[in-house]
Parts: sequence; structure tokens; C-alpha cells
Amino acid sequence: MSELIIKTKQNLGKEDIDHIRKMIAHTATDDEFKTFIYLCRMYNLDPLKKEIYFIKYGGKATIITSRDGYLKIANLDKNFNGLESDVVYQGDIITKRDDGSLLITYGQEHLTFEKAKLTGAFCSVFRKDRAKATTVFVSIKDYYKKDAPIWQQYTNAMILKVAEAMALKRAFAISGLVTKEELEDDKKIDAEAL
Repeated sequence: MSELIIKTKQNLGKEDIDHIRKMIAHTATDDEFKTFIYLCRMYNLDPLKKEIYFIKYGGKATIITSRDGYLKIANLDKNFNGLESDVVYQGDIITKRDDGSLLITYGQEHLTFEKAKLTGAFCSVFRKDRAKATTVFVSIKDYYKKDAPIWQQYTNAMILKVAEAMALKRAFAISGLVTKEELEDDKKIDAEAL
């Protein structure tokens, strides 16, 4: 099994492959591990740098990356031309620009953070080869995890990461990878792998 992987990922030797399997994907079957290594290579993500993860979720192999993994993929693409993102509070006004991106006009509550209710976040990804931005808005009610301490402590950062990951994934047609927020039970994943 390792010989096949070495041929597809030339810069890794058998010892490196064995180390990745032991440290990152020790529960993987041979076929699951081949798929994991294929996606690492395809998207140029390094599992030892925690840019990509292998977990078993509900008995099935799941390959996860984060917003930072998606951002790395975008930064390696010659057509990536940046992104704009922000959180949205009640009272903010969002308008769509001609290029498909969103313009936010901050309400008074957003500027003072007093009694402002966070409603979500948006992200617009720009590519040099497209006239229109890929834009995503995500609602806090769809993603907020009240039982997850990181969501309680860093609510703005977490919802912003969700919006950015979704927009980057769509803008660069990234498939075969998911974020942990897309899965049903983050707590189980946190305990198992991350």
C-alpha cells in the first residue's frame, strides 16, 4: 500500500508516509488512507501542520480542513484576488454591489457593541478570472454551538470563519473536504481528533 502512495506523492518517502499514518490517520483503512493522502497532495495541505485532518465520524472516514486550509488553497491559485468579510449586527445595512460583493454600512449598535445582536457574517471572494465575486452570508442561528466553549468565547471569530470557509470553498470548487462546522456533532469531533 505505501509504495502506491510514494509514487503519487514523490517528495515523501515510506518513513514519512508511515509517520503521517501513525500520527494523523491511525484509524484509517488502507483505502481511506490512500484517499486522505490523495487529498493532501491534490490541495497541497500538510497534515503535520494541521492543515488537514483525518477522523472517523459515525464510523465513516471524514477528511476535514479549516478556513486556514481553504485560504492556503486560494493563496496558491494565481487567480485569487483577495476577500472581504465581516460580522453583521442587527441595525447594519447590507447592500449588494455590481460585482456581486457585499457592502456593509455599520449601524450604531455595531460601532459601540452595546446591546447589539449578532446576526451572522458574510464573505466575498474575488478572483481575477471572474467579473463577479463569490459571496456568502451565514446566519448565527444556523451555526452557533451553545455547548462549545470556543463558540461562547469567540463568537464573532467563529461565525466569520464559517462564512470565509464557505465562500472560499465555492470560489475555488473545493470538494472532498469539509469543515467541522458542516458536521452534526462538533463536540464528538473535538474529542476524537482536533
